[in-house]
Amino acid sequence: MVKTMDRKPDVLVVDDDDKFRSFVHEALEDAGLTVHEGKNGKEALDAFTNSTFDLMLLDFKLPDMNGLDVLKSVREKSPSTDVMVVTGFKDIDLAVDLLKLGAKEYVTKPIEPSELVRRIRTAVRARTAERRLRQLQLDFSSRLYYDLRSPLHTILSTLEYLEKDTASAFSDRQKVLMESMRTNLHGMTSILNDLIDITLLESGTIEIEKLPTNLDDLLPGIVERFRPKAAAKKLSLSCSAGKNIPTVPVDAERIKQVFNNLLDNAVKYTDKGEINVHLSVRKPNGSSDEFVEVTVSDSGAGIPREELPLVFDKYKDMLTGKSSSKRTTGLGLAICRSIVEAHHGMLTVDSVAGKGSEFKVLLPLEAL
Repeated sequence: MVKTMDRKPDVLVVDDDDKFRSFVHEALEDAGLTVHEGKNGKEALDAFTNSTFDLMLLDFKLPDMNGLDVLKSVREKSPSTDVMVVTGFKDIDLAVDLLKLGAKEYVTKPIEPSELVRRIRTAVRARTAERRLRQLQLDFSSRLYYDLRSPLHTILSTLEYLEKDTASAFSDRQKVLMESMRTNLHGMTSILNDLIDITLLESGTIEIEKLPTNLDDLLPGIVERFRPKAAAKKLSLSCSAGKNIPTVPVDAERIKQVFNNLLDNAVKYTDKGEINVHLSVRKPNGSSDEFVEVTVSDSGAGIPREELPLVFDKYKDMLTGKSSSKRTTGLGLAICRSIVEAHHGMLTVDSVAGKGSEFKVLLPLEAL
């Protein structure tokens, strides 16, 4: 969700050099920023478990992993975070790889402290300006989509009335055309609904009404809706749950939207094999907080490794140069992640091209 405009920007500094981190921390706090630290890759990724950051300052050579692997994971966990790589490695190919993965800048050491702070402040100011412009665009888009949806509903209602009131007056050819009109109108309405959802979620204005919900009761009903589609493709579809699954506070209708989308994709992109939905309780990444985890796995087409960091990006079709042959907006997974994050949860994916995908939804067991 979009954060409020009046807060201090959050910066995460990841570097194994204690003196460097201390200097940057002090300089950025003096500049009015909120600063967090991590001395290795694990601490960096753990920081994103329950928080998001406007900017991450990332060293490439860390004790436990390299900056490329950290950046890939961060793009999945928090695609909205800007990343500035600050390293002693002067490697053009490495810089290109990092920039392709979404790093905003590649800065080599040594660098004058004042110059580094200037670059960081410039990056934060640019991000703030972009966020304000994006908010204006979202507000305009939201009003536009609502204005478009109203006449579509009117046309659809009129069409349905005509079909019921004068059904016998239409020839077979006219009935086929009427059916085509209705199908296309429903498709346009669905596209507009997706666009409205993503703008509301990104602007932070969508209402999430959390109520105690038993996911082990909710999920089987959702799975059953997809059993006929799965059976038509001769796919095995199963739903299982661990013991003693606790009640979790969620907006049931929005969570249904998430799992409907994940299952629809699983059935759509799996031609043979199986689809499994499993519900359990776990503590991710050594966290002391418990989460309910729902895993949706399939044996379908899978996702190429280079496209994984972009799976939840609403612009993924433009970024990858690919588009689905299905008549959709391609916003489904972006909407799913936004809904899950609005619940302070996480949506992740693990996939191998040609071997299937596994999506995991983690929802926190907050106090009811």
